[in-house]
Amino acid sequence: MKACKRKYIEWGVVGIGALALFLFFFRMLPYHLFHREQTQLFLFTAETLAGYLSHPAALACLAGDFLTQFFYYEGGGPAVMAGVLLLWGIVMFRLLFPYIGRWAWLPAVLAVLWETGRQCGLAYPLSGTISLIGIGGVLLLCRSCVRRSWKSGLPVSVLALLLGYWLFGCGNWSSKWYNTPNLGRERLLALDSEMYFGRWEKVRKLLAEEEYRSPFATYYYNLLNAQQRQLSDKLMDYYQPAVQGLFLPVAPGSTYLTIYAANEVWFALGDMTMAEHATILGMIFSSRHTGARAVKRLAEINLINGDEAAAMKYLRLLQKTMCYRDWAERRMPGRQTPDIRQWLERKQQQLPATDTLRSAADVQLSLRHLLRGNPGNEMACDYLLCFDLLNKDIGAFARDYQEFATNRIPSRLYAEGLLIYLAGNKSPLDEVRKWNIPPQVLDEFGDYTRLYEANGGNGAPLQAKYGKTYWFYFHYATMKGK
Repeated sequence: MKACKRKYIEWGVVGIGALALFLFFFRMLPYHLFHREQTQLFLFTAETLAGYLSHPAALACLAGDFLTQFFYYEGGGPAVMAGVLLLWGIVMFRLLFPYIGRWAWLPAVLAVLWETGRQCGLAYPLSGTISLIGIGGVLLLCRSCVRRSWKSGLPVSVLALLLGYWLFGCGNWSSKWYNTPNLGRERLLALDSEMYFGRWEKVRKLLAEEEYRSPFATYYYNLLNAQQRQLSDKLMDYYQPAVQGLFLPVAPGSTYLTIYAANEVWFALGDMTMAEHATILGMIFSSRHTGARAVKRLAEINLINGDEAAAMKYLRLLQKTMCYRDWAERRMPGRQTPDIRQWLERKQQQLPATDTLRSAADVQLSLRHLLRGNPGNEMACDYLLCFDLLNKDIGAFARDYQEFATNRIPSRLYAEGLLIYLAGNKSPLDEVRKWNIPPQVLDEFGDYTRLYEANGGNGAPLQAKYGKTYWFYFHYATMKGK
C-alpha cells in the first residue's frame, strides 16, 4: 500500500509540475513562443530532412524544429515546452537517484528551472533542451548495460556514446548559459503578433496598458490608427518619438525584430519595394535566417507585383509546411479564392504607376512617389503629412498639403500645422480663410499664442489645456540630436 501511495504522490507531483510549466508559458510568455515559430520554417521534404544528417546533433535539431511548428497554435507551444522540460527533469532524476536517493528531486527541479530560464531567450532553440534529454538518456542506457555485464556492456556503452553524440550532441552552449523572462520584450512581441494576426481591438487594449512608451509601441499605435483612417485624429494623443513612431529605422544598429516589423507599414502603404527590402533584411539578420512569416510576406509582395514566378517560389515552400499549406493553396495563381482575388485587386491599386531610383532613407520621396502615381492613397497622404509635422518641417508640410490634400477638409491636426505655417509667413486673414480652417481652431490658436507670449515660452501653464495640440508639440518636443 505504501508503495502504491508513494507512486500516486510521485505522479501527482509530476502533474503539478507539468501544469505549472504550461501556465508559465501560457500566461507569461505566449508571444515569445509565437515569435519563435514565425522565425523558423520546417519543410516536409526529403532534401530538408536528409540535410539534418549533416548537422551536429542531428536528431536533436530535427526534433526541436519539428516540435517548434506547434508553437503556431494557441496553447500548443506551452504544451510542448511543458512536456519537453518535464522529460528533462525525469531524466535528471533517474540519473541521480542511484547516488542520492529521493533527494534527487532537488537537483532535478533546479535543472528544470535553469533550462526553463534558458528557454525564455529568443535565440535558444528547443533542440538545446532535447539535446540534454538525449544525452541523458544515452547515459542511462550505458549505465544499465554496464550493470548487466561489464565485459559486454562497456563496448556497447562506448558505441552508444559515440552514436548519442552524433544524434544529440552535448547541449547548446553557444547561447547564454542562463536567462530570465523579459516581460518588456514580451509586451512588444504581443503588439507585433496581434497586429500580424489582425486582432486590432486586442492591439488597442495592449497599447492602453503600455506603461513605457517606446518607438516600437508608437509605431504600431500609428499603424493601427492609419488602417482605421484615424492617424491624424489621434497622432497627438500618444507619445510620439518624432518620425521613428511612423517608420522604424532599417539601419546597422537596428535589431532584426525592428527590421522585421519595419516592413509592415510599407506593405500597408503599397510600397512593395521598401516592404521587400525590410523583409529580406529582417530574415537575413534573424537568428535562423529564415521564417514562415517572412516567406508569407514575400509571397504576398510578389503576387501584388504580378511576378507569379517569384511568388510561386515562396508558395511552393509554404505548401511543404504543416501549418501554412492551406494558406499557400488559397493563393496559388489560377486557384485563388474570390476573397484573395479581391484583396489582391485592392492592393494592386496602391502600386505606383512608374518606377524610380531612390534611397531607402528618403521617406518623403518614397511617399510622394506613391501619391503621384495614386493620388487616392489616403493612408500614404496621412503618413507623408504626419511625417512632415513630426519632423517639424512646416514648409514641406504646407507644400505637400497643397499638392496632395487640398481637396480634403483639414483635420484638426492639419489645421493646427497650417496655422503655424501661415503665422510664420504673416499671412493676412483673407489668405487664412482660403485654407478652410475651422473657426474654433482659429480662436484657440489666438488663445494659445497669447498664453505662450504671456508666459515667456514656459510650457507648464499651457500643458493642461493645449498639451495634446500640435502647437505644443512644435514648441516643446525635443528632436533627437538637437
